[in-house]
Amino acid sequence: MALVTVALYLCVLVGAITVDGTVEAQAQHKALAQQAVEIQAGNTEAFQEALDASLAAVRTQDLLLAASLTAEDGSGESETESTEGSESSESSESSSPSSSQSTTPAAKPIANANGEFQADAYGYTGADKIDYWKSQNSDVIGYLRIPGTNISHPVLRNTSDVNYYTSKGIDKQYSYYGVLWTNPNTVVGNSSEISSNTVIYGHNWTNYSATPRIGNANDIMFAQLTGYHWLNMAKSYPYIYYSTEKEQMTFKIFACFYTEVAFNYNQPEGDMEYIISEARDRSLHDFDVKVDSSDKILTLSTCTRAYGATNNQRFVVMARLLRPGETIEPVTVTANTDFKVPNVWG
Repeated sequence: MALVTVALYLCVLVGAITVDGTVEAQAQHKALAQQAVEIQAGNTEAFQEALDASLAAVRTQDLLLAASLTAEDGSGESETESTEGSESSESSESSSPSSSQSTTPAAKPIANANGEFQADAYGYTGADKIDYWKSQNSDVIGYLRIPGTNISHPVLRNTSDVNYYTSKGIDKQYSYYGVLWTNPNTVVGNSSEISSNTVIYGHNWTNYSATPRIGNANDIMFAQLTGYHWLNMAKSYPYIYYSTEKEQMTFKIFACFYTEVAFNYNQPEGDMEYIISEARDRSLHDFDVKVDSSDKILTLSTCTRAYGATNNQRFVVMARLLRPGETIEPVTVTANTDFKVPNVWG
């Protein structure tokens, strides 16, 4: 009976998550999650069996989402952040000369349906575009490209105000989508010089529900980042390119998670052991990636409404710099069945 009860709770939970981000669905999600935790305390074995079945259902949904580039269009808007760590999006890359686009390989924006590593998506970093974008705005400090997505944009830094670019384009004029930007005190340079934690923000106006889509062309700036919610996306594209004028760098993802803003994951320097440990506890997926405080970290942060109508939540992807001798190769990624749920209502 306990198994049937917890299975019902978890099946309803999956159903609630499939609703497109409504407040009602998220409230139900929260309540059912708490009930599931209480049941787990009373019958761990039954809970695990039901959880395995529930996760299998979620993975089936993952396959369906990943198989279609034309998922339903998003509606509504995610709010611009008002505190440090706010997120922006669009960098007007489409306005660059066609010649600057010609070296970009054909996009492969869909995670493989079987979660297979997509090696042929790698090789081009986008670093050759830094000079052009810096000629348009001296605040450009680097370039970010995430294979498997349309995220391929310059990164800007205003040295006095972290929110300077929340509503500005690369021309410093009003922009609904903004740009990708980092903290004022982020250190730029080669891999040995950069900050312990390079944090990049971007707006997500279209793909912020509890069931984000993968690879829809209408999702620009960091809107496709939330595709890493799905296990197959993480398996297919576990590496990120971030380049500065001094070096082209490759980072390996070790955590993808939802968080309340109180978690200070977005500090350029600080207690990195705590930040790394907390990020892994919160991660939706377990990555077989060794990481410690001596590694250089890349943190990507955007808006979400996965847990309801509050701006006290973010979706975050964290990666660490490839170590000497490491190469781009498949990463073992599995579902984290007991990730820490964010306290966005606290």
